[in-house]
Amino acid sequence: MLWGWLWWVVPLIATVALYGLALRQTAGVAAGGVVVALVLTAGTASVLGESPRSVIGVTLLAAGLAAVTWALGRSRRRGRATRRAVAVFRAAVPDVPGVAAEAERHRIAAELHDTAAHRLTGIAVGAASALRLADPALVAEAARYAAETGRLATRELERLTAGGTGIGSADLADVDALAATWPEPRLTYVRTAGSAPPEIAAVAYRVVREALTNALRYAPGGAVRVCVDREPGRLVVTIVNDPGEPVVDNADVARGLGGGYGLAGLRTAVAACGGFLSAGPDDRGWAVRAELPLSPDEGQASRSYEWRGRQASDAALAILAVALSIGTSLLTTDTPESLPGEAALLVPLFFAHALPLGLRRRAPLLSLAAALSVYPVLLAAGLAGWTKQPAGDVFLWCLWVELALLYALGAYGPRGAYGPRARRRWGALATAAVGAIGGLALACGPGIVGDRAAAWAVLALGVAVPSAVVWGLGLAAGARRARRHAAVAWERDLLGRETATVVLAERNRLAAGLRRTALCHAGAIVVAADAGRLDTVLAEARAGLAALRESLSELRRQSGDDPPPTIAGIALLAARHQGTVRYAGARREASPSVEVAAFRVAESMLRGCARDEREITVTCRADGVAVSGPSAGTGGDRRVRTLADAAGGSVSDAGDGMVRVWLPEVLP
Repeated sequence: MLWGWLWWVVPLIATVALYGLALRQTAGVAAGGVVVALVLTAGTASVLGESPRSVIGVTLLAAGLAAVTWALGRSRRRGRATRRAVAVFRAAVPDVPGVAAEAERHRIAAELHDTAAHRLTGIAVGAASALRLADPALVAEAARYAAETGRLATRELERLTAGGTGIGSADLADVDALAATWPEPRLTYVRTAGSAPPEIAAVAYRVVREALTNALRYAPGGAVRVCVDREPGRLVVTIVNDPGEPVVDNADVARGLGGGYGLAGLRTAVAACGGFLSAGPDDRGWAVRAELPLSPDEGQASRSYEWRGRQASDAALAILAVALSIGTSLLTTDTPESLPGEAALLVPLFFAHALPLGLRRRAPLLSLAAALSVYPVLLAAGLAGWTKQPAGDVFLWCLWVELALLYALGAYGPRGAYGPRARRRWGALATAAVGAIGGLALACGPGIVGDRAAAWAVLALGVAVPSAVVWGLGLAAGARRARRHAAVAWERDLLGRETATVVLAERNRLAAGLRRTALCHAGAIVVAADAGRLDTVLAEARAGLAALRESLSELRRQSGDDPPPTIAGIALLAARHQGTVRYAGARREASPSVEVAAFRVAESMLRGCARDEREITVTCRADGVAVSGPSAGTGGDRRVRTLADAAGGSVSDAGDGMVRVWLPEVLP
């Protein structure tokens, strides 16, 4: 009596323990528990004196039960994480417009710093130098430069206040022009690179412009060397300025426009195109070096089999099917003596019937066809006398596999460009195929007497009815999921329109202020320069720089709202942590669970690493999002792994103290 209780109480306790382990621990820990349970099962059966055949059968059944238990626990774990993520996402939705307005302020601040501040600084430095030296030729040259540069500043400010950028499409000729019109005479410029893609040339232009402006600001009069070279697969921009002995002290011209924002903006721009930026002192002075890739970044994130996610759940069903078919055959006591080689035939057929479950979401129609193809082979083997196993018995015992595939066909539909009507047609054909093949397998059984054709028709109908019901349940589940996705898309669209309205209002407000201040001073500079009044040019340039200082101070202020837990919010999160973020691939919206998980992973990386290592790469793909960044330390890495595991993702070592987190998108 005691042994009878143990045979079902112990497996029940083990199942509950494995479920709890899969629910509360990471996938690797729970998988380790499954291995331990299987070892204990095989060992216990051997100690109790069971035959090798029974030990294998019991272990197989335990493996199927453990795999499904692990998958159910994992599914519940992911479901809980998804529900929490959706709740967090929706709670943060009201903050999205305000934070988007802050991001727009940061964008305009970076553009002002890179365009108008740069132009006005050059005008002020040139005018002050010419007036101090009192050389008529230098005064005339400074006036000409002020008029030309003032017009450029006016156009850039007008473009910026209209919602554009200071420089869009560019080529390396723009860098040539920038160096040619630079007001400082001690500039050496060398370009060996022939061409570069427009987006790379635009970043190179920004790097040179910022470095030259800083040289004017902090080391006026010093020699500056600018090199734009092409190396295998990349464009290298190097700017080195000597401390030198300034001809005239211009330190007060642009005081207050620094603070590290220029280099931080450059790091973001360079990282965004997949490059690297370094800036600091060297043996010759101060050096800025940017390495920019010339080939486009495809943003491909390598990933392996998603054994923590939905694919693993389908694989668990395949393991269960194999375990039930083979394990039960081994444990059945009334099985007739097998024919020579029968096991070599049946085991591959059982595997061929079960393995399609692993692809039931990705290719349900093909998987169903593969599973059904086993029965004609089994019927032919029986007619040839190679097996005594009735195909009808196998069909009844394994029918749940066909039903699971039919449900998946209804829920996920055949892959490809199929409309609703075509999907229903394929589903009806699949249901009829299950009924026909199942009815044939049953009608050929030894228990059928009389007209087997009539029996086939009746049995096919009997199988087709429950098959149609299961397929219909799958259709209903797919329709519910489609409605949920449509509701989320509608909410996203509504939020996008609201955010766009808020951003436009903020842009218009800032543009009005810039028109009253910086744009007005830029226009006055042009008028004064055309009239040859260089003293007025200098006064207007200084007034314009003072107005820009006030504008930048306002633009860089942070709102009280936290960045929303979204992929777009990672950029603002990085800015607040004085880090940079690079978006590889086409930036797109993902499901709320993936967006929140990506944001939390990036947050852990930014908080757990040193300041000079705060660079995050976010790779957006149709099937998921990859977040790469520095290791966050022992505690931070543990949190990152927990976040990725709960989302069904994985963490891999990317080398050099970097980790890559893959967050798969749930199959729609």
